[in-house]
Amino acid sequence: MKKKCALVASALALAAGASSAQLVFAPTGEVTFTQLFNPDGGVLAAGSYTAGQLGTFAFDAHGRFSLTYLGQESAYSNRIELPGNAGGLTEANAVGDSITSGAFNAGTPASFRFVGSDGGSAGNGRPAIGHATFVVLGTDVQTTKGSFQYLLGYNDGRNHDDWDDFVIGLNAMPAPEPQTYALLLAGLGMVGFIGWRNRRNR
Repeated sequence: MKKKCALVASALALAAGASSAQLVFAPTGEVTFTQLFNPDGGVLAAGSYTAGQLGTFAFDAHGRFSLTYLGQESAYSNRIELPGNAGGLTEANAVGDSITSGAFNAGTPASFRFVGSDGGSAGNGRPAIGHATFVVLGTDVQTTKGSFQYLLGYNDGRNHDDWDDFVIGLNAMPAPEPQTYALLLAGLGMVGFIGWRNRRNR
């Protein structure tokens, strides 16, 4: 029985290790808004942000992330895209709609891209095309649509610098590496084998 408990504890420890993945933001600069931050959607109040940080997101361990649409002010067809997700999120989505990325390795930039209807775009870890940029507006933000580790604001290429043209909430999530799954299954298999052997020997 002690061996059984030890194996269960080991399996749980492996799973817990996977849950510690963090999405790390490395700032490279700051912008100050020259116009009023005022996204539609009722989630964020007008003027609640007046500046934001430029930078890049990367995982410090195997992980993935979710994106939640929280409003827009552009009245154009802006969107955010993930690799392998043809639809992404657009201004036609309902506020509160979410999508989830695939898994990323440690040290890999989290791959997403804001795209404006004018052709401007701003991808994580990539040079911006045109005037478009995205910034981190805030961290650990509580809203009526959930809690978010990061709040992102996109500024499209139309030269009004308020970073409310497409607003997204971002949360990181664990994604155990394949070897973690293998070890977890091996541990659970051993627990099952010990239980079977104990029953047989009674």
